[in-house]
Amino acid sequence: MKRREKKQIVILPGEPNDANREYLPEAIRGSDMVVNENGNNSQVYPARLKEYRGYLADGLEDVWYEYVPSTYRPDQKTPLVVSMHGGLMTGWGQAVYTSWTLVAEREGFIVVFPNAHANRMWMIECDPEKMDLMIRGMPGVPPLNPPMGSVEEYHDVKAVAALIALMQEKYRIDEGRIFMQGMSMGNAMTSQFARYLGHLLAGAAGSGCPTSLNLLFDREGNPVNRGGAMDIWQSRLEWDRVPPHYGADDHDTVLGNCLYWNRINGCRGLPQIRIEREDNYAFWSGDRADTVLRDVKNRDHGQTFDDAQWVWDYLFSGTRKEKDGTITHEKSILERTGDSFAIAVTAGESRAWVSGRVEEMGEKAILWQKLKYHGLNGDSIVRGEYFCVPLIFLADIFKAEYREEKEGKMVFLNMPDGKTLQFARGSIGCVIDNRVESMLCEALYRNRKLFVSLEWFCTRICGLRISSCEQVLYVTDHDAQISRYMAWLLKDILKGTALPEQETGRA
Repeated sequence: MKRREKKQIVILPGEPNDANREYLPEAIRGSDMVVNENGNNSQVYPARLKEYRGYLADGLEDVWYEYVPSTYRPDQKTPLVVSMHGGLMTGWGQAVYTSWTLVAEREGFIVVFPNAHANRMWMIECDPEKMDLMIRGMPGVPPLNPPMGSVEEYHDVKAVAALIALMQEKYRIDEGRIFMQGMSMGNAMTSQFARYLGHLLAGAAGSGCPTSLNLLFDREGNPVNRGGAMDIWQSRLEWDRVPPHYGADDHDTVLGNCLYWNRINGCRGLPQIRIEREDNYAFWSGDRADTVLRDVKNRDHGQTFDDAQWVWDYLFSGTRKEKDGTITHEKSILERTGDSFAIAVTAGESRAWVSGRVEEMGEKAILWQKLKYHGLNGDSIVRGEYFCVPLIFLADIFKAEYREEKEGKMVFLNMPDGKTLQFARGSIGCVIDNRVESMLCEALYRNRKLFVSLEWFCTRICGLRISSCEQVLYVTDHDAQISRYMAWLLKDILKGTALPEQETGRA
């Protein structure tokens, strides 16, 4: 794919409305107002965003918004992104709550933001009674008219397909580089479109609101899919919750969505895992297409303002669907690679994640409580919990010379940088270069092996960074804050229960 010359991204200053408590303030439209909250953060209304109305399907008038970058040239094929708003939002709302227009201006692709036809709610597969209960009583929202017939006959689905065709008539769109992305209910709409009319897309992405497993799999557990393989991106937010009417928990639903697309895309190996600050990535490579999970620390329902950039830079920028339907990849702007150095352990498991592979430690990791005893009646207070692992495992990972005495109750390490260390059973003290120093907790002795705190060893001895979540400790050489869904994925991998058919290669 020929790269265009990139324009400089410029974020315009806006007029903050910090007192806003509306879901989508109409005053934003055409103004320089910006609003910020944990789910959505807006930009100034883009000057090049244009509203259009027309009859796309069923003789009904629909509304959509087009963003054509200033660098667009009709003599060059141009990628197209269709971005779907959340429930009770609008196309222009999706434009100001994302960075799609900024990235489009930088990269030279076109973005279209359609409106749902009725009630600002997309026509999606659902339990109409439960959906009606959810929106009943919301100001300005009429009662739900549930869609009838097959998904391909839903008006919104037909209208979006017709809108893609219209964009291809109006502009010189690269037919192999048409993508869709959505937020919340727009994510559910994107998932639905991809599963049924995916032949029109090279890739699909979404944030918030994973699809119910009851819609993804039949009663025998087989994927329900008429759209075929495509590159898939799924952004999840740590404090987001699966809708209760799904009848499944967050863990099963989020990781089950990954399993579904991994099966469709032929992903069989372990993912590459990369954590940068609060962004947690799992990159799966498949025989037919690739799958990406992005989990964002300390965020709730919505989409991060920069989500569009990461979707484009990591995935869409290098993706193409050929005329025969196969997905091909060229070099994306950002390479989908895991952390070059990382260790992850979870309590009660003997396997550890080490720089993209699973290794045996020989003994189970122990989540050890450091106690403070006080009073005359033997009371105690927990003063810290630490993941303790065998020193012989640490010696192997960090290439240290290991020597033990007294049946393993005393261990000596010579580190590659010249540090000399000595540890002893039951002592919180250790010897570093012939000086006494306290550790975070005492050395433990189990099955003739001496254990120490992984947190202490990696930070004090090796100068590394740590974070923990859901009883998983993640260690790497840079700022990396492990989030809930990534912790669950790593825990399942270390337990041997994560996407088992992917690890064994079963179809």
